[in-house]
Amino acid sequence: GCKEMLLRWTGNKDYYQGPMPGVTKAFETISTAKVSKSADEAKELLYLRPGDDIVMNSDRLLAAAKAKALELAVDYQPPEPSELVLPGPTAEVAFGMAVDDFQRSGKATEHDVVVSKALAHVLAGGATDITESLSEDDILALEREAFITLVQTPATLDRIEHMLDTGKPLRN
Repeated sequence: GCKEMLLRWTGNKDYYQGPMPGVTKAFETISTAKVSKSADEAKELLYLRPGDDIVMNSDRLLAAAKAKALELAVDYQPPEPSELVLPGPTAEVAFGMAVDDFQRSGKATEHDVVVSKALAHVLAGGATDITESLSEDDILALEREAFITLVQTPATLDRIEHMLDTGKPLRN
């Protein structure tokens, strides 16, 4: 998810250019767990791409998905891997400061801070330099590292268990 959000926001020609605006928008969207209330809003948040189909009738969803998959399978060629230029530790510090402010104002819990700072590390590109580019695999490696670290914490496990049991997020 993080890699895809980075690619969509940093590659969005309608949005500001440069490494920081797209990374900031991805961080804001993911860290605040924005949920779309409609297909149009999902497109605005870049959860859906401009060309993605929207099926309003849930009874037709599976048939439409199958038809789309069969259509896409004809002459399929995998996309060329992308390279990302990310801001590195400077952005990570800036995001961390913003998260700390949210916690001080009561809008973020202690574990929200832990998760958001792990997210900031991934989206900023880790220890990269703004003059270097990272591959999609580099970003996925950062995501895996953050996930493995977070899933070893009791608070993260509590969040996962609560979501599976209730379908609702836990604010711990």
